[in-house]
Amino acid sequence: MATIGAYGLVLYAFSVFIEPIKAETGWSNGALSGAFSLGLLVSGIGAIFTGRFLDQIGSRPVMLGSLLAGSALLLTAASAGSLLVFVIGWGVGGGIIGAGLFYNVTMALTTRLYDNDRTKAFAILTFIGGLASPIYFPLAGFLVEQWGWRIALRGQVALLFLFVLPAATLIRGGRAKSDTGKDSVSVSGVTIIREAFRVSQIRRMVAAFSLMLGAMVAVQVHHVPAIQAAGLSLATATTVAAIRGFLSLPGRALLSPIVNFTGVRGAILVMYAAMIIGLLALVMAGPFIFIMGFAVITGLTYGTILPLHGLYAAEVFGEKRIGTLMGAQSTVISLFAALGPVVLGLTIDLTDGYGLLLITSALITGLAMWLLGAKKKMLA
Repeated sequence: MATIGAYGLVLYAFSVFIEPIKAETGWSNGALSGAFSLGLLVSGIGAIFTGRFLDQIGSRPVMLGSLLAGSALLLTAASAGSLLVFVIGWGVGGGIIGAGLFYNVTMALTTRLYDNDRTKAFAILTFIGGLASPIYFPLAGFLVEQWGWRIALRGQVALLFLFVLPAATLIRGGRAKSDTGKDSVSVSGVTIIREAFRVSQIRRMVAAFSLMLGAMVAVQVHHVPAIQAAGLSLATATTVAAIRGFLSLPGRALLSPIVNFTGVRGAILVMYAAMIIGLLALVMAGPFIFIMGFAVITGLTYGTILPLHGLYAAEVFGEKRIGTLMGAQSTVISLFAALGPVVLGLTIDLTDGYGLLLITSALITGLAMWLLGAKKKMLA
């Protein structure tokens, strides 16, 4: 439930708030988007610290601290009379929420709490998290229409408390276990990260995940106009996009049987290959069946890839330092996720079309497959 509240408010509701905020205040779309981008940046950098704190002191202080500090700043944004106050309030507040309540923390915590049935636990965590979009888009729209964006934002901060407080107060543990030799908690975070990234498999894994997420986010941002470019109306394109988004939920439900059959790394490679096929289907679009092929294939795989990344990271990182290392990984991935839509979006301007973006995304996915193809070496 904490995942629904955090992702729903910080990632999804913002897109509903942009136009009402602009209409009331006159602040530019670029400036408001800058607040959102600042939130992603703060979330990525903050993940290093929240991951380390999770290892040192456990989940409760991390989740409660992030909830209280982030909510206070978001409430400041709701009352902002100037653009600067809003950008700082939303950017830093939303970033703190992301750093302490996004998957970099909840997946690390799940790894420690459910070691014996990790795949099922990750499937449940991400399936519930996938409900954030269908809940928060219509809810934010209703609240804004009824009471305006300021009251809507305050109401959603209150709802965030309802979602997060039970998990933050009732779940105990999450702290790293000590070794028989050096206590992993006493070792500095910089040392842990430096030692981990000396392992080739970890470097390749983080590079693969970063490239893949950069490509996935770029496709996510541009897929509606890409579908329109294939000859569909906006209404039909958004319907296809909605179907694609809905299919991410059953995609998460397929996690356990796929992992049981292929293993975690094998499942990732299968999903990457399926993503390539789905992207190329849209490149060849014209016939509606290719467009639906893109929606069905990439929708199912999109919902499966993120939990598979978490499972594989848990295998490779090991349990005792996973908070610190998933935080470091999240920082790198966040940078690529922020750059992906911008860099790959340049191909649209260069070619006046979406084919090169889709082909490049498919090639990047292929590169990620190659990076994961090396023999595994786990971190002790």
